[in-house]
Amino acid sequence: MSIASFDRDSMAKWYATEHLNTDPGIVKIYYLPTNSGDREIRLLEVNKLMAERTEDALEPIDFGVDRGQHTEHHLFVLDVTPEQWERIESGELQLPSGWSLKNYVEYLG
Repeated sequence: MSIASFDRDSMAKWYATEHLNTDPGIVKIYYLPTNSGDREIRLLEVNKLMAERTEDALEPIDFGVDRGQHTEHHLFVLDVTPEQWERIESGELQLPSGWSLKNYVEYLG
């Protein structure tokens, strides 16, 4: 596989499916491709088992995958509670800088 053949959208779907199948708290996952790099996958995971932290800004976790390999990419996962998701949808709570809901893809558990 060459660097140019990395299929970000297929990998995002694979990660979303795996996360939905292995984490019982996740009820929805949104893949957010807008404004992300060719080798960057952004997933927003709505998790009903997560404790809400109201004082902290939303920060995704960066899982650098296959570093130094031809399949190297970044998987960013932002876990939010259902209540936080409602606040994001209404515009009351901001996504991390550069993240957008434009053209999102929804995966349901």
